[in-house]
Amino acid sequence: MTIGALEKITIGHLRGSVKPFTLSFERKKKLTIIYGENGTGKSTICDAFDFLGNGMVGSLNNRGLGNTEKYWPSAGKGKADVHVQLETSSGSCTATFSRSNVIASPQENRPNVRVLRRKQILELIEATDGKRYDAIKHFIDVTAIESAEKTLSDLIRDTDRYQNDYAALVRENRDEIGRHWESAGRPIEGALAWAKTESTQDIAHIEDEAKILDDLQKAYRRLTDFSDEFQQHLANHTKAKTAALAAQEAFSQQQSKAAQDAADIVEILKVAQNYFRKTPNPSVCPLCGSDEKVGGLAERINEKLTFHNELGKLNQLQDSKTKAARALEQAESRVKESREKSATHKTGFAQQVEKIQSLPGIQLPAHPIPDEPESWPAWLEEHNDLLAGWKSAESSRREFRNRRIALEKALENLKDNEQKQKELSDLLPKLNQALDIAREERHTFTDNILSQISTEVGRLYEAVHCGEGLDKISLTLDPNKRASLELGANFNAEEVPPQAYFSESHLDTLGLCVFLALAGMNKPEDTILVLDDVLASVDERHADRLILMLYEESKRFGHCIISTHYKPWRHKYRWGWLANGQCQFIELSGWNSSRGVMLSNSVTDITRLRMLLDEHAPDPQLVCAKAGVILKAVLDFLTQLYESSLPRHSRGYTLGDLLPAIDKKLRPALKIERLTIDADGNRCYQSVPLQPYFDELHKIMQVRNIFGCHFNQLSSDLLDADALRFGEQVYELAEHLLDQEVGWPRSAKSGEYWSTTGGSRRLYPLRKPG
Repeated sequence: MTIGALEKITIGHLRGSVKPFTLSFERKKKLTIIYGENGTGKSTICDAFDFLGNGMVGSLNNRGLGNTEKYWPSAGKGKADVHVQLETSSGSCTATFSRSNVIASPQENRPNVRVLRRKQILELIEATDGKRYDAIKHFIDVTAIESAEKTLSDLIRDTDRYQNDYAALVRENRDEIGRHWESAGRPIEGALAWAKTESTQDIAHIEDEAKILDDLQKAYRRLTDFSDEFQQHLANHTKAKTAALAAQEAFSQQQSKAAQDAADIVEILKVAQNYFRKTPNPSVCPLCGSDEKVGGLAERINEKLTFHNELGKLNQLQDSKTKAARALEQAESRVKESREKSATHKTGFAQQVEKIQSLPGIQLPAHPIPDEPESWPAWLEEHNDLLAGWKSAESSRREFRNRRIALEKALENLKDNEQKQKELSDLLPKLNQALDIAREERHTFTDNILSQISTEVGRLYEAVHCGEGLDKISLTLDPNKRASLELGANFNAEEVPPQAYFSESHLDTLGLCVFLALAGMNKPEDTILVLDDVLASVDERHADRLILMLYEESKRFGHCIISTHYKPWRHKYRWGWLANGQCQFIELSGWNSSRGVMLSNSVTDITRLRMLLDEHAPDPQLVCAKAGVILKAVLDFLTQLYESSLPRHSRGYTLGDLLPAIDKKLRPALKIERLTIDADGNRCYQSVPLQPYFDELHKIMQVRNIFGCHFNQLSSDLLDADALRFGEQVYELAEHLLDQEVGWPRSAKSGEYWSTTGGSRRLYPLRKPG
């Protein structure tokens, strides 16, 4: 995302933000300093940017907490309650939880955020070479190149393995061709030459012959199956004929024993029985039409047929005769149908025999199959041995064909495998050469990047440790290791690891410079740089230069946020010792569990003095106290700038020491030129002599001690107007001398006067009069 100017960030229930907290940013100021004592919520603000830009809360990492996500919400809140929204001049972006992931919406507005914390400095400087590389590898992003190298390396390994595999396959193919050659009896010299010649021979007729032999066997088996079936039908016909004759004889004998009309009676009764099955309850007798004794008539007919000895037996025999006649009829029909089908089977077999007559070495039937199927069993028995010969002839032809197919396949595989083996053999040297080139290019690229970073680190380090000879910083990759970053420095004209010789403050500064150099590598203008309390160990001597270096470097980034509890920084900002015009200074008040992160209503001491003087009933004591602090800062600045003489003692300097140091020679020469711009945009300066202020302050200096510090009898003898006049004089002097946007006039580049950045103040003289 190309970020615009930051406008405000809203933090809801993340870490210390127990209530939604909004921080507004001042326009045209790309550096924001967040000051607060420990536990005021500075890291919560830094974590909010980390959460929004990187989907993490890095301040909790490496604290032995395992998965830290459950600790991200404020106490008593859940993940669903956490949200961070950043509004800029180019749009807004909101980060929330979605299950276990942090989702930014809209994704295209998600800012690029780089966060540095003190523990990361320690990781960067004190880690082993391998861990150090891990700490910066996301800045030197050669992941895609390394992935390509690994892919190429894997490809070389696989290619070498495949080459060996294909070599083994070539040997197997040659061995198989040799076995075929051996089986063929070595007809010519050389297995491969024989195989190439043999594979050109047409064997299509072999498959045709095998099929003809197979069809012949099937036709013969159909004859055998049909003959068995026909013989079964004949046997069934004989059996049915015998049963029919026996049934007829039994019926005739029983009929002769029975009465003359017994058969007719049985027929009549059976017809009546069938009638009553269809009409169980007739109203009249179906024979005579009478309704008398019609009830139970069906039962009496059944009883007469069943229990009347002569009639019952005759009835049973008649049924048996009928069934036997029907069975005989069916058996005769099957025999007839089979006899008709026999001609089809005989013709089919004869056709197959005709096809094989041209095949050499095939034994044929001695004579044709008889026309009558009753004679087939004898014929089949006579020729039964032919089937095995035909099967053997078919098998030999199919085996020959299969061997030929296997031989042709072996030749084809040999050709393909030899070709692939050759291709891989030709490819391997090229792949190895490509891998060497890729590695060399990656090392060259990385070394160039590291060289640039080293130069940049040296520049930044020299800005802080000016003249100490420690700017020769080196970052190099160990050529014998894949990801091992060595850190070196010049110490006493020797290349040494800085961890062995640098102080803790120097190492912290070095880590910060490395981080700034890395963060500046990738579109710093689109990057929000967050430095979370990284100045803890920096001593007073280097603090000013470090702060000024950070001021200058912040101009390169989209925005720079620095959190700190370093009190001298707060003091220097308040008194204009820093380039305040570039900076937004935010002070946090004490945090508690009910209100969360809170802004302090802090203003500069000069602004506070003006507020005290403008009150409806100004408090002289408060005015004097605040004016005394400001006056001491003014005098401290001037006495250092002009190297004024001061008494030497162990206690701190008082107003009584500092004010006389602006002596009678310096006072008349002191003047300020203040820049003004008219309606037409023309620049002009207003000259203001400073001697009158020092003369007046010298007269009333004691008022501050009476009203500001002591509660004695003398205070009741002084007028409130004296105390307020003291405050007004100090305020006007400070307003003339100090530009609260850009600080004190410290630059001597003109050679004539001291100037602020941009020339808003010019202080004369450049040197103290002799």
